[in-house]
Amino acid sequence: MADAIEAIERLVGRLNALLLAVCKGLAIFLLAAMTAIVIANVFGRYVLSDAIPWSEEIAKFVMVWMTFIAAPIGLQLGAHIAIDALANALRGRFYFLLQLAIFSAIIALMAMYVDEALFLTLNARIQRASTIDLSIFYVYAAMPIGCAVVALVSLEFWLNALKGLVDPARGTDRRASAADPSLVG
Repeated sequence: MADAIEAIERLVGRLNALLLAVCKGLAIFLLAAMTAIVIANVFGRYVLSDAIPWSEEIAKFVMVWMTFIAAPIGLQLGAHIAIDALANALRGRFYFLLQLAIFSAIIALMAMYVDEALFLTLNARIQRASTIDLSIFYVYAAMPIGCAVVALVSLEFWLNALKGLVDPARGTDRRASAADPSLVG
């Protein structure tokens, strides 16, 4: 049983590695773009006395994308805020059972978020940004994409927890990974 779970976990892990590499590259690009837009606007406003009219709106749109694209990276690195007193007190199967419950809840929430975000995104097709001719659809599209990738990262961790529940010696304790991000694949 643990072998089958591990095979599925490896498959999901490979998919996540690809998706997270894209997310990391996109997050770097978006951060650079937002920084350049804000600096150009500050220069225009205070040096040239002529602000770029669309810069603030675009910077906000980029921030939305950055938030949803960086969330799965943070989850994979264990960088999100966590209350871990109970997890730190547990060992063996009890630890993996708690992890299974946590990641089950995250997957369920992300599935609901993806569903609602798709609804909002599709309904936003007709809305336009106020300073440029851009459909708000493209801004809202960050929500279902980011939440789906968070769900996939959670699925990988859920499979690890299930494997650890079946055979505690084969499950990976995420506490060590969160303490040292270089341990995370």
